[in-house]
Amino acid sequence: MPFRHQALRADLRRINMKQRHSYSNLLYHLVFCTKNREHLITTRALKKALYGFMKVKAHEIDTYILEYGGWYDHVHILMRTRPSMALSEVYRHLKGFSSRAWHKKFPQHRFAWGDGAYSVTVDPNDCYALRTYIRNQEKIHNGRTLIKRWEPDE
Repeated sequence: MPFRHQALRADLRRINMKQRHSYSNLLYHLVFCTKNREHLITTRALKKALYGFMKVKAHEIDTYILEYGGWYDHVHILMRTRPSMALSEVYRHLKGFSSRAWHKKFPQHRFAWGDGAYSVTVDPNDCYALRTYIRNQEKIHNGRTLIKRWEPDE
């Protein structure tokens, strides 16, 4: 376990956060679901673009996405943000920007986020397992090997 924790700490030190004089290690697992859980994220190109939109906005609001992955109807994010940033603001910024950017880049593909929110804090010792889980979403959903505590209600 110490190695995994040390690797995460090294990752976090490389992050170009704006508040260099402060240190926090507040890790969150967020899940964004599409409206009515419709399968709207249907191709690798759409998925890659969506993650790119979220990453750009996250950087603008001084938030760092450590891992992201998803399925046709939802996106998982493991992230770190500054203590003064409310999670509701993170959701508002990421959902709003990614939706607007999607409609601008892919006007022929409809898209909408659902209203709900799923977020939990993450123990740094669970980060390695959670990152693997998020990274392998396609395999996990195809094989139906979901970990209930890391998935919003189906």
